[in-house]
Amino acid sequence: MYRSREWILERIRRDHERAPETGLQELAMRYKVSRAVVAEALSLPLPERRARRRSSVLDPVKPAIELMLLQELEAAARRGHTIRGIVERLRVEEDFTAASYSTVRDYVRRRRIALAQEARARARRLPEAAPALTGPGAGADGGGGVCAGARVPAGPAL
Repeated sequence: MYRSREWILERIRRDHERAPETGLQELAMRYKVSRAVVAEALSLPLPERRARRRSSVLDPVKPAIELMLLQELEAAARRGHTIRGIVERLRVEEDFTAASYSTVRDYVRRRRIALAQEARARARRLPEAAPALTGPGAGADGGGGVCAGARVPAGPAL
């Protein structure tokens, strides 16, 4: 498998940073390069950190989108917002036209998944409404073993 020279040099520097006691020969064998390449990698200056990711064009309206998606989760019986509907509401209610349909679509898709996962996690953490009671006389039916409204198979009475 081919790896670019930059990739190998970066990995060698990273491994040496993590474990400075690792020798040149060991790094050379690990990456199947000569000791001269390892020495070169360690002598090069560290690459500059990448600049922070710039802010999204959706930043001004993310709270509004979040509110729409939360309302959608709460009203489970009703059908959720379409992307087209969200874009239209942003245009009308927020006077927002800076983002394309695909930008809104991609953000909403990620947020819907994240919100659904958060809701499932919250549901798992909530205690059950009625704890299961066991033992004779513990149930609501007085211990008879048959709940009100439950069908009892027809058969000879014992």
